[in-house]
This record gives sequence, structure tokens and C-alpha cells, in this order.
Amino acid sequence: MKKIWLVLSHEIETIVRSRSFILTLILVPLVGFLVVFIVGILQRNNPSPDLTSLLLPERPPVKGFVDYSGIILEVPEELGEIVRAYPNESDGLQALKEGQIAVLYVVSRDYLETGKIDLFAQQINLLEDSGNAYPVDWLIHYNLLKDKPQLLDRVVQPLNLKVEFIATEKPPRDPNDMLTFFVPYGITLFFYVFILGSASLLLSNITTEKQNRVMEILLTSVTPSQMMTGKIIGLGSVGLLQMVVWLVSALILLQFSGRTFTALQGIQIPPAIIGWGVLYFILGYTIFAGLMAGIGALVPNLREASQATFLVILPLIIPLMFISLLINRPDAALSIGLSLFPLTSPVAMMTRLAATPVPIWQLGLAAVLQALTAVFIIRLVSGMFRAQNLLSGQSFSIKVFLQALAGRS
Repeated sequence: MKKIWLVLSHEIETIVRSRSFILTLILVPLVGFLVVFIVGILQRNNPSPDLTSLLLPERPPVKGFVDYSGIILEVPEELGEIVRAYPNESDGLQALKEGQIAVLYVVSRDYLETGKIDLFAQQINLLEDSGNAYPVDWLIHYNLLKDKPQLLDRVVQPLNLKVEFIATEKPPRDPNDMLTFFVPYGITLFFYVFILGSASLLLSNITTEKQNRVMEILLTSVTPSQMMTGKIIGLGSVGLLQMVVWLVSALILLQFSGRTFTALQGIQIPPAIIGWGVLYFILGYTIFAGLMAGIGALVPNLREASQATFLVILPLIIPLMFISLLINRPDAALSIGLSLFPLTSPVAMMTRLAATPVPIWQLGLAAVLQALTAVFIIRLVSGMFRAQNLLSGQSFSIKVFLQALAGRS
């Protein structure tokens, strides 16, 4: 135990004292706070223009039209104050230039065949003028179908849609809300990066020490298993520290950024993410760090490990491939399966937890399965941490990796 502690403390001290780690740990959250602070100052000194004034420019309330099709023969009294007819396009354009009307619609002679209507305006109202020609389109419907009032109602308002949510224990999710997708997606990438990054650090550490001949010195003092255990715990502790600092910083940053960026005001990180996130990071890191350690024990350098690394990280990529399903249908059978399968669970379960409340039994079962898998992998990989593997310079192959994993030379 003492030798494991020596390896563990050495790894922690080496990384924590490195300038790159300190800068990464502090500067990333600091940059986020600085951006929010600077944008807040700029907004106070130079307030942005009112969005309403951009979308709804001041224009006359009256709209004009010219009907070359001969369809609009009658204008109802209720529309008399908001629409004005002109005999030809020239008169209508003159009224538009003089500011008497907001826009001018010109209905073409072949409207029934083509549906063509030309729009002339000095200022475009994005909310009123995009995709419709009201009230001219309503006038056309009215004149064509005024003798059939029921049909006119259905043409003007084809749907009288009644939306009813089935009562559930959790509030209905709005699939059209940007935040509904953004929050789980961000959580997914967060845990993917940290688990993969921390596990890859172990692979890089082992291969570097093999190339520098440091491994030969270490093996004279500790056993391969003691060295592997110390490195996994030490590097995992550093990764956990970085994850907690960044996660807490992100939560604090969201509180402040909501005042500066209105789009972020609705973002809420479920409190369960922190507690379960720490546990799932530890378990997920242990699983993949063990596999990375096994690769590092066999390869002579980091370049030789590339083909095996892809096979190891493939389970972490699968949740990214099904991220839309995990977010939009978190209770689907495939989503539950990915969140329970130990190799995909560290990322998939966090995605589901950010998207919807997850039953406690599923969270507990996934954690137990990950723990058992971590113990199983560590025991298998311990067989690879033998002096002949750590000190050999043979090229990596899948056959050698599987043989070593099975405990055969």
C-alpha cells in the first residue's frame, strides 16, 4: 500500500505542478467569466437596439393592392380602414412613395393558374410580410367563397387544433425549445471529453515513461500491479479535480451569464448531475483508464497505440451517434439499454439525466454494473503489467492484445 501511495502521490504532484495543468484549470473558467463581464459592460455602455423596432418598423397602418385578376370585387366594411384598392400599379407605387400605405400588393392576371402576387415596400416587416399577403389573400378567399361561408372558414382556418398533454410525474418537454437539446448535448460532450481525456492521459504517461527508460527504474522498486494502481488513482484524482472545478465554475457562470445573455436565462442544470456525475466519472474513468493502461503496457510508443485506442473509445462514441434519441426519447428501450451497458453508460446516462428524471433504480443499477466491469477489467489488465510487456519494444497487434488480456504470453 505504501508503494502504491508513493506512485499515486508522484503522479499527482508531477501533473499539478505542471504549468500547463494550472493554466488549463484556472484560465478556462476565468476566460468564461471575463467574456461575460466584458459583454455586460459593453451592453450597459452601448445598449443594443430594441428588437421589436427592428422586426416591427413604424409604417402606415393601411396596405394597398392592385387586382389585375378581377377576383376582388368586394371589400368588407371591417377591412375598409386597413386596405385600399388602386386601379393600376403606377398609382399604387406613387401612394407607397408618399407614405400613404405600408406596402403594395399586385395580384397578377393569371393568379388562378400561378398564384403570383408581387409585393412592393419601402420597409419590410419580417413578422407581417414573410410568407403571407394579408389582407389581400383573405380578400381573394372571401370573394371566391363568400357564398360558401363554412368552406371559407375552413380555408382561412383549416385547423382548430386542441393540444392536450397526458398527465405525468414530470412536466412535458418542449421539443422545439433550443434549451431542451442544448443542455443535454453540452453535458454529453462535457463527460465524454473528461473521461476520454483523463484515460488517454494514462496511456500517454505510460508510453512516455517506456520511451524515456523511466519504466525500467520504476520496476526496480515497485511491482507492475502496484505501479498500475497508483497511476490510475493518481491521474484519476487529477482528472476529477479538474472536472469538479470546471463543473462548479460552469454552474456559477450560468447564474451570471443569464443576466447578460437573455437566451441563457432558461438554462438549468439538474442538481443530480453533480452527485451522479462525480460517481459516473470515477467509474467510467476507471474502466477506460484500465483499458488504456493495458494498451500502454504493450505498445513501444504512442503512435503504435492508435489502432487499439479507437477500439477502446468506440463505446464512448456510440452515445454521441445516438444523442438525438437519448435527448428526444430518453425513455426508449435503446436509450435505457445504452445507459445501462457499462461501456456506454458513463456518457449515455448523463445525457438521459440531463434530459429527463431517471428512475433511481436505473441509476443505481448502472453504477453497480460499471463498478463490476471496472473490477473485472482491472483484474484482466493487471496480467498485462508484467515486466516482459512493459520493457519490450514489440509492435502492437490485436492478436497480442487479446492474448495478453486473456493472461497468455
